[in-house]
Formats: sequence, C-alpha cells, structure tokens
Amino acid sequence: MNFNSLNIFSNNQIYSKQLFFSVLVPSFFVQFGVGMLLPIEPIFISDLNVGIALVGLGLSGILIGNTLFDIPSGIMIKKIGHDKTMLLSVFIVSISSIITGFVSSFLIFFILRIITGCGLSMWDLSRMSYISDTVPNNQRGKALASLGGVHRIGLFIGPIAGGLIGANISTGYVFVIQGLLVSLILFCILPNLNSIKFKDIHTNNKPKSINILIKENKGIIIRGSIAIMSLQMVRKAKELLLPLWGLYLGLNVDEIGYVIGASSALDMILFLPVGYIMDKRGRKWMSIPTCFILALGLFLIPLTGNIWSFVAVSILIGFGNGLGSGAMMVLGSDLAPPGYSGEFLGIWKLIGDTSASSAPILIGQIANILTLGISSVFMGVIGVVGGLGMYLFVPETLNKDKK
Repeated sequence: MNFNSLNIFSNNQIYSKQLFFSVLVPSFFVQFGVGMLLPIEPIFISDLNVGIALVGLGLSGILIGNTLFDIPSGIMIKKIGHDKTMLLSVFIVSISSIITGFVSSFLIFFILRIITGCGLSMWDLSRMSYISDTVPNNQRGKALASLGGVHRIGLFIGPIAGGLIGANISTGYVFVIQGLLVSLILFCILPNLNSIKFKDIHTNNKPKSINILIKENKGIIIRGSIAIMSLQMVRKAKELLLPLWGLYLGLNVDEIGYVIGASSALDMILFLPVGYIMDKRGRKWMSIPTCFILALGLFLIPLTGNIWSFVAVSILIGFGNGLGSGAMMVLGSDLAPPGYSGEFLGIWKLIGDTSASSAPILIGQIANILTLGISSVFMGVIGVVGGLGMYLFVPETLNKDKK
C-alpha cells in the first residue's frame, strides 16, 4: 500500500473518504445490527421451545464464535490481507444472520450464531489491524476512539429498532434485516477496496507462528494484559450489575431501560474529546481514570436505595466507560509489532474476550454464595487493581515525537 496515495493523514485529518466509508460507516451498520438483536434474541430462542438454560447457551453463541476465531482471524489477515478478510466476514455474517431468521431448531440456531461470531471476529480484527497498519501513532487515538463511539451509537439506537420490528412484524425478521444491513457494507468497502489492500506493508517480514510471537512479546503481553483483562471484566460486570440491581430495587423494566439509556447516552458522546486527549496527552490519561471511575461506580451500586441514587451512579458509570472509548483497541494497536498486527491483535482480543466472559460467571457465583452487592464490590476491586496495574506496569504507548 502506498501510504501517501491514501491522503488520509495530511494536515492531521484522519476522517478521509477511505477511512470513513471503509471502516466507520460499515462498523455502524454492524453494531446497529448487533444492537437490534439485544431485546429480541432471548424471545426468539424461547420460541424454539427450550428451557432457560438453553436460552443462556444460545445467547453465548456469538461470544463462543468470537473467542474461537480470534487467533485464526489474525492469521488470516496476514495471509490474505485486510480487504479479503473484511469481504469474507461480511458474507459470513450476512448469510448466517439471514438464515438464522428462518430456523426452527435450537441446534441449528446455535451453530449459526457461532458461525456469525466467527465472522464478527474477522470483521473486528481486520479493521483494527487496518487502522494499526495505516494510521500514525499520534492520530490512532482519534481514529479508534471514533470507532468506539460508532460502536456505542449503533448499540444505543439498534435495540429501539429491533424492538419495534420484533413487536410489529416478528423476531425472525430482525435477524433477516440485520443480515441485509450488513450486506450493505459491500457498497462501502468495494469502492475503497484498493485502499484497504494489504500491499507493501512490511512485506519483508517472515511468517511467525503464534507461539513464537507470544514468546518474543511475552513481557509486553503480560503487562498489557493487566489493562485489558481488568477493564473488560469491569465493563462486562456493569452491563450485568446495573439491570440486576435495578430489579433488586423494585424498578420496572422500562424504568431500568430509561436509566441505562441515560448512562449509555453520556457514554457514547465522549469519544471525540477522549480521542483528542489520547493523541495529545497520552493513552494513560484516559485509560487509568476509566478504571478508577468504573470501580467507584461499582463500589457505590450497593449503597443506592432508590431510583435517584441509582440514576446518579449509573450516569457516573456511563461517564467512566465513555472515557475509555477505544482505549483497549488503541493500546493493542500501539503494542502490536510492525508487520504482525493481525496475529498480535488476535492474541490481544482473545485475552479480552476470555476476561469479559469470565465476569458474569464470577458475579453469579459470588452473588449465589454471598450477595449481589458484594459481587459488585468485588468487581470494583478488580477495577482498582487494573488502574494501579496500568499506572505502574503498562508503558505509555503514545509517541509524542512522531509528527
């Protein structure tokens, strides 16, 4: 790839036609589609005549597929490039989602959701690796914070559309519409395909096995894991603890939805200033406060006794999470060795996905043995440990001298 031909970094302007249409707009469609399924997927699975245990298993299909395909996706990017990986992921997610809308067997549904998760893993890693390989270090914060902001906007609007379609047409049609929306990404990617191709970027680098890559970068992976493991666990914890605590307080489902919606609204509008600060001051200026503010919010959840205190703590948590918009993507991209961003980010994403999936298990077990409030405090401690670990052990990855 000829970096100068992209014309996306001149005068510090990263929002070029290529980056906007090949990464940000498609990412909105993907996350909007994912958000559409949030309110209707449990209902769709229940309609397959299965028990609550299988509903939970069905909902985990995407995460299983994501986790299974993190490292293979990274290897694929190295072998066939960003462009072909993006295109393949679009076909997989689109076709599997459309078929899912018509299934009547739980087994087939579960297999299709795993396949969709594999496709989403390919999509996530291909654009993260693309940005890592093409966007300069001192502009990467704005690019990836914007990507994080697009994620949040899609997930904020998507459930509203999904709920309306599910209520007025059918839950199956939501999957079909999601697949059709994802297919629209082709109209964004194909005109910019030449700018996404993985040409002339570190072509002299010899292929390395994942084991060798881990051994050569063991120190930085261990230190970086402190950040991604703790932050991903705390983020997943707040997604579960806020609605559960709302139910504990006796709030109605719609009231809980309004509270979480207000928290999410603040979360999603912070990405522009966050990206600017990460590129101007440093990555730690945002990632460390994120850990501590989320931890504070989790400590305060058990102290809330009415809707107003619950709203205040929820908004605090939304503010803290918003300060970390794109933070882990930026850190992983900064730490990735040149020429091996796909493989490294596959390892990075695997660590994050595994950590996120462990949080609900920990919360459930602690709440079962002790109380839900104690489980919230425990996750807050993890947030504090993550913030301290990030301050003490994780290096500042912003290259301030790079112009």
